[in-house]
Amino acid sequence: MYRQLYPALCLLAFRLSRSRELAKDVVSDVFLHLWEAREELGRVANLKAYLYISTRNRTLNYLKSKSVSGSEELTEKALASLEQSAESFFEALLHAETVRALREAVDALPVECKRVAELVLKGHSTGEIAEKLGISPSAVSHQKARAVRILKDNVLLMALVTLPACLFGG
Repeated sequence: MYRQLYPALCLLAFRLSRSRELAKDVVSDVFLHLWEAREELGRVANLKAYLYISTRNRTLNYLKSKSVSGSEELTEKALASLEQSAESFFEALLHAETVRALREAVDALPVECKRVAELVLKGHSTGEIAEKLGISPSAVSHQKARAVRILKDNVLLMALVTLPACLFGG
């Protein structure tokens, strides 16, 4: 669960806080709390939804406490903007789940496709990838096309299966 959701939860916390360090700390705290309360998890209907909501709440609570303690100035207007509408939260959740699903789909690609896809996602050109991997540019193009074909089907399927389950407890 940790390996699967940690990056997506960090992304959600980062989108709320705009701080990578805070996001990592909050998500670590969420998982620590989950571990400490593991005997009570039987009462949680949807663990993934629980983790997303816990991450959101802990991030907002931390930002509010920093404002109250005076160590970081946040105006009332800034605090109000942190209390995002349900639509904004679901948008951030959708983004985090999409990134997680893409990462899973890339990890599941055949080895040669995966190497090319990871370099493409890092912003490398076809020529740079060919040079880095010691293959021809046409082989890179072939692997990119193959990866896109596989990813298009897998990511869409994962998103359709995972997101409704995450949001609606299915």
